[in-house]
Amino acid sequence: MVPMDFLALQQALDTYTAEGKVDYAAIHAARAFDPIVQAFAEAKAPTEPKATMAFWINAYNALTIDLVADEWPIPSIHGLDGGKVWDTRKFVVAGKSVTLNEIESGILRPLGDPRVHAALNCASRGCPPLAAKVFSAPTLDAQLDVQSSVWMHTTGMAIDREHGTVALSIVFDWYGEDFATVPGPDVPGIDGEAEAAIRFAILHDPGDAPYLRAGDYKVKWADYDWGVNSK
Repeated sequence: MVPMDFLALQQALDTYTAEGKVDYAAIHAARAFDPIVQAFAEAKAPTEPKATMAFWINAYNALTIDLVADEWPIPSIHGLDGGKVWDTRKFVVAGKSVTLNEIESGILRPLGDPRVHAALNCASRGCPPLAAKVFSAPTLDAQLDVQSSVWMHTTGMAIDREHGTVALSIVFDWYGEDFATVPGPDVPGIDGEAEAAIRFAILHDPGDAPYLRAGDYKVKWADYDWGVNSK
């Protein structure tokens, strides 16, 4: 096994993705991600925490793209295997068999950085947008901050000041415990997982931070759009 070179993955992202959308039809026709998936299978997994996180985020996103491309055309990844595709499909990464959920919950979430949820893309319009650049250890913190900000300004949160509501991605509810340690002030009138999500938003959306800190608005979980994130 050898260390993973993400150059081929970056070239594929440059060729087949734009503004978070993926040209699955072209990937399917060219079988463009097959060599990338094979490279992940044969790669040596890093052990340093930042390199580990970057490696497995890239693997998760690449495997998800390849999975949808292999099944193309489909309206939604959620329709595969009765909505259990994250547990049913097995992939070989760094010589071991894993599911997408095992990558997310068994490897990445235990690293203790909730920003990882802004970086993982599940091939759906409701997900945090797919990053245009591969993740790498030297720039990981900056990249995760950028992706968290992008998420807050797209599918992560919608503020309606006129009606006094903040709609949050249900990802914050699904993985509430991961956001519980996000630092920040008490937010008047908001508590529990919603308050943890608002604290995350305050950190990554400075422009709306004063409004969010003031509290006393209504918080709701937004409907999740499982439609495929195709071009």
